[in-house]
Amino acid sequence: MTEKILALANPMLCTVFALAFFILWWRERSVKWIAIIAATYFTRAIGFFVFHFTGDPNGVGSIVMMHLFYSASAITVVWGVCERNGQKADLGIYTLIAAGGMAMMIAASYGVEYNARLYAANASYGLILALGTQTAARKVEKDFLDKTILFLLGMGAFQFFFRPLMAIMVEGAMTAEQYRETPFYAVMVVWLALASLLMAMAFLIAALTDQMKTVRENSERDALTGLKMRGPFEQAAVAMLYKAKEEGVPVSVIVADIDHFKQVNDIWGHQVGDNAIASFGKLLQGAIRPTDIVGRIGGEEFCLLVWNCPIDPTKSLAERIRARFADLRITGISDDVRISASFGVAGWDRKEGYGKLFARADAALYAAKKSGRNRVVSEGWDADEDTEVALGEQERKIASFRQLESGPESEPQGPRAASA
Repeated sequence: MTEKILALANPMLCTVFALAFFILWWRERSVKWIAIIAATYFTRAIGFFVFHFTGDPNGVGSIVMMHLFYSASAITVVWGVCERNGQKADLGIYTLIAAGGMAMMIAASYGVEYNARLYAANASYGLILALGTQTAARKVEKDFLDKTILFLLGMGAFQFFFRPLMAIMVEGAMTAEQYRETPFYAVMVVWLALASLLMAMAFLIAALTDQMKTVRENSERDALTGLKMRGPFEQAAVAMLYKAKEEGVPVSVIVADIDHFKQVNDIWGHQVGDNAIASFGKLLQGAIRPTDIVGRIGGEEFCLLVWNCPIDPTKSLAERIRARFADLRITGISDDVRISASFGVAGWDRKEGYGKLFARADAALYAAKKSGRNRVVSEGWDADEDTEVALGEQERKIASFRQLESGPESEPQGPRAASA
């Protein structure tokens, strides 16, 4: 009776955790890893029920059923951890390992001893966890919670290799029934219950922490673009420069401003102006890496800090963004008209703070505006040879804006760049 009660502990515990993670995921359904972890505990609970209460533990049907659910639990837990850490899980390899373990278990089930089947099953689960731990550990930045989860995952892999080997070495040849009478079986039940509890608590804390972080970040983001507002952006910028100084990596800054934005509002209305800002913000967000930061620091002004990047590649990035925006169709603006943006770029000097760095990039932006707009300017850029052409182009584009205000005199022949 006591053995049955002890056996119920694991499946019931896993069922409770499966429901808890499902509820957490239901509240934030965009977070995929929580749903995967819910599946981990659900499949683990079913596997425990089958393992502890099957009437024929040596039967091929029971072996296949248990292994399917245990393998699914091992695969989904490493999948969930990798998903949370932003790494791609090798699901195909894990499935092949599980299939190989099942083939060896079925083959071993026709023998008298349980040893070969016992180790084939545990080794396959351990190998899946070990490979998953290695993949998830590729995440560059890991906090204490990440390290705890990886440690528990690695310990799970280790015990799957070590515990059955010790049971075989100490007990010798065993059947399934005899294995259930050994101290190693009792240790396994207690260990799995403890490991499930610790891992689940770590996952629950991680899920709640992530959700609170999301709420905080959403409160710091501009509603129109989804980018950081000026205050939170500047805090993140200061933190990035501090980290860059510690690690000795270069940082560059891009300041961007939509050209003649007031005229866009005057001609097409503020809703269209909002469309232009939202489109530019989306373009910026899609152009950066997770290590970079971007914010809307004014009405139509934006700033990017590019991590571990010298000024020349940063200028190339700004040029790509400029070209894409100049070709972008803005909802509400005439089909034959495009707007543009100007960019100032500066490289960080390790002796200066964010304020001086931003001021230098902002001065470069002013030079870009003064020399004709719709261009990228960095410190030391000599605009003399381009200024005359740029200003001539400027006058033509201003005339194009004025024509739009008064109405076109003839049918447009193609897209006009209304960047001015």
